[in-house]
Amino acid sequence: MSNQTEGRELIEAFFAAINLRDLDQCAAILAQLRSLAREHPAYEPWCTYFDGILISERDHDWAEAERTFSRLLQADLDPPLRGRVLIALGRIREYQGRWAEAICADEEALSIFAELGRPLDQAKIWKHLAISYRRGFTQGDFGPEALQRAIAYCRRALEVLEPIADPSPDVAWLKGSVWNTLGLICRSLGRWDEALDCYRQDLAICRSLDDRFGMGLSYGNLGEIYQKRGRDFWPQALEAYRAALSIIREFDDRYEETEALANLGFLHQEMGEYAQALDYYGRAIEIIEDLRVGISSAAARAGFFATVADTYANAVLLCLETGDLRRAFDLVEQARSRAFLDALAVRSLELARRVEAPTLSLAQVQAALPDDALLLEYFTTGLVEARDERPAARHPERHRFPPAHTLIFAVTREGIEAHDAGVSPNDLRPHLLKSVVERHFLRPAIRRALYDRLIGPIERLLRGRRRLYLVPHGPLHYIPFQALLVPDGDTLLREGGPQLVYSPSATLLLSRELREREPTQEPCLALGYNGVGETRLRFAEEEAISVARLTGGHALVGPSPKKETLFNQAARYRLLHISCHGEFDPQAPLSSALHLAPNESLTALEVLQRLRLRCALVVLSACESGLSRVRRGDELVGLVRAFLYAGAPALISTLWRVDERSTLVLMERFYREVQAGAGFAEALQRAQLHLRSRPPFTDPYHWAPFILIEGHGP
Repeated sequence: MSNQTEGRELIEAFFAAINLRDLDQCAAILAQLRSLAREHPAYEPWCTYFDGILISERDHDWAEAERTFSRLLQADLDPPLRGRVLIALGRIREYQGRWAEAICADEEALSIFAELGRPLDQAKIWKHLAISYRRGFTQGDFGPEALQRAIAYCRRALEVLEPIADPSPDVAWLKGSVWNTLGLICRSLGRWDEALDCYRQDLAICRSLDDRFGMGLSYGNLGEIYQKRGRDFWPQALEAYRAALSIIREFDDRYEETEALANLGFLHQEMGEYAQALDYYGRAIEIIEDLRVGISSAAARAGFFATVADTYANAVLLCLETGDLRRAFDLVEQARSRAFLDALAVRSLELARRVEAPTLSLAQVQAALPDDALLLEYFTTGLVEARDERPAARHPERHRFPPAHTLIFAVTREGIEAHDAGVSPNDLRPHLLKSVVERHFLRPAIRRALYDRLIGPIERLLRGRRRLYLVPHGPLHYIPFQALLVPDGDTLLREGGPQLVYSPSATLLLSRELREREPTQEPCLALGYNGVGETRLRFAEEEAISVARLTGGHALVGPSPKKETLFNQAARYRLLHISCHGEFDPQAPLSSALHLAPNESLTALEVLQRLRLRCALVVLSACESGLSRVRRGDELVGLVRAFLYAGAPALISTLWRVDERSTLVLMERFYREVQAGAGFAEALQRAQLHLRSRPPFTDPYHWAPFILIEGHGP
């Protein structure tokens, strides 16, 4: 056998094994191909490509797989292999819910295979383009126009596949998959009869191929259509869902099992059978909590994040409907934790697993809550990211998509209340995250209305409270609660009012670290950099020098590099103050950065990976340091979470681009209060009240962006 023939056969054998999910066989074939590549370097790129596939499918490390494919694309590849690598890169991005980036990779691959005249490869890509557009819509990232594009791609794929007589199993499977995708789109558009026809086509192909797993998925899809058609079809929906669950369990695919259980829960909820619904939701959530973060199957991965978010949301709403407030609160905490970990796993699977930890129950939260404190934990459901101005009646359907609610859980040591704020989270979200956040929420009429909605229902519980803990969710992360207008015309931040402390979750806020912190040796490390060009600041370095002087600490300012000093020495200091230009990246929140010196930026991901702190407080006196991307599941990621997980138990950051002059005045007052013995919450409250009493800083634009966030890291 020639080396060329042997190499081609190994490549074909790898693809056959991966289609059968025989990953051990894939690894054995890759070892043989690597041996061959030592004599024939032309196979090295194929080895790297297959290695990337195994990193994704066996190791479930999407970030590393993406890096592998991206590096490979920098090489001079033959067009067919380049096209395959682009398709694989598109799938990795699709799995992570990065639909627009997946589409870009697919479109580049499509142009390659079009030029090569390979219609079957084009049909595969058209199917994946349709999947990305449809899933982007179902998760709220794309508007309804995405479904029309998805239909067009399915039609083009079927134009290639349908005329093929006596297709091979691979081609038949592809055709069934396209019919299934088209059915999902028709379902979203409310075209039930067309969807049923598509699913039946797919089911027939699965039966001809003896594809039991595919049959299970088809039954699940059929059940959704029967459910949508109303109560007369509910028995058929129930039968189809049960058949789907039974078949899926044959394959021990816990992700699709979660999907099937969520479907059964949703159906029983619609039928008014709440006990059965909660039972199925509970079983789905048990699987979600049991699964290690970041692991998923190829079939379920891309839609699993949406399933998680919707299952928690629907279960919380149902618990409130049945009066089970304690279980609803526990589910809210679990939902927050899972959403953050899944979002973090997109960039670093190892990091997500490192910070994975159990959540606190309501009883544990109440036991840890001080007597004079009130905890307000908010939870939003039904957040839609894509803007669409069509009448609601014209909107396509999203299966299991929860109704829009903003919920308030008010917790004291003695009890818990739950209220619906009566406002949709979609009406609270700013249209942009750049330049408009502060102006959106600082108009007096909006601040007054938000107080009535978000604080008014529990206002009586605030009386006599020394501290108010705020745990926002969804778009509420962008709201400056301290600036909300009380009926008497004052703000929530007021003389004699409660000290305000924010936190990403009650678990992070009230968990007590088991280990004792080693004492720090130095009082404060203050970093400052004014920057250059359009983003140049005037007082950042002066502020750092002033903070170091007030605290007896050390200032590191100017254009000198600072990052390695920070990594190596930060653990020695009780206080860490960073005054510089900060930038929030809404598309890649872990790339949000603090600019410490020329060509030197500290990203949120670097903080998570490399920084270890033993300090009492971090102050991020920088533009947009407190912003984090917020999506349906509340995957709150950004600089704030990064520093909390690096070991900071408390952090001061900003909600919007701050005025330098007011920042300097506030920070000097804050540190004077701290040096005089005030706690951080009390010191910030006093500093903000001091600032707002001084013209020209009376407007909340100047004093309201600063927030204290507490959270005990792992």
